[in-house]
Amino acid sequence: MKPSVGVIVAAAGSGSRLGRGSKALVRLHGRTTLARVVEIFLGMDEIDRIVVVGPPSRLENAEQEVASLHPTKPVTVRPGGESRQASVRAGIAALGECDYVLVHDAARPLASPSLVRRVLAAAMESDAAFPAIAPRDAVKRIEGNLLVESLDRSRFVLAQTPQGFSYSLLARAHREAADAGLVGDDDAQLVAATGHAVTVVEGEPSNVKLTTPEDFGVVEALIKEQETATP
Repeated sequence: MKPSVGVIVAAAGSGSRLGRGSKALVRLHGRTTLARVVEIFLGMDEIDRIVVVGPPSRLENAEQEVASLHPTKPVTVRPGGESRQASVRAGIAALGECDYVLVHDAARPLASPSLVRRVLAAAMESDAAFPAIAPRDAVKRIEGNLLVESLDRSRFVLAQTPQGFSYSLLARAHREAADAGLVGDDDAQLVAATGHAVTVVEGEPSNVKLTTPEDFGVVEALIKEQETATP
């Protein structure tokens, strides 16, 4: 029997650093990042249902973006919380119990189906997985504006999403983090805090997160290149 897989799209970020309002509703080459991300998962047979955790002040806009895709599988839109962690926790509750969960940032509209499948396969094997790429530059630790030490970059990675987990493990990690007052950078950190090993799989350099105005230009250029390429 096929395991049930749900997706939580974290789309409630304010986009303060980007300076263009909600990152999920920013248009790139004519379409919002939210629509692009939800469309990825709608097109995958492995995915059974999706929860979009959107910006509370623009929830109607998020609902309209989802509706415009004419989804053929259940897609629920819920308001996010004051932090990404709170938003994902709300997404877990709205998703309901399933076998596996993928958590993906709406600010990463260039994730490929092959990346999603790679993460999901690793999560099904180990219950917890995330994609990452190696840093290209030298990695240093500093204090103020002074160099403290040079680090071995082969021991470091740059984490991406989607991140995949068994539903029970992710729900437990968020529950324990809330009880302990633990705030993590991502869901992999919260799961690791439970003592469960988290598998790292190969990420994609093109899976850029839309954070700064510079990122906007890069991501839009990559999307234009993809969509105007000759089949």
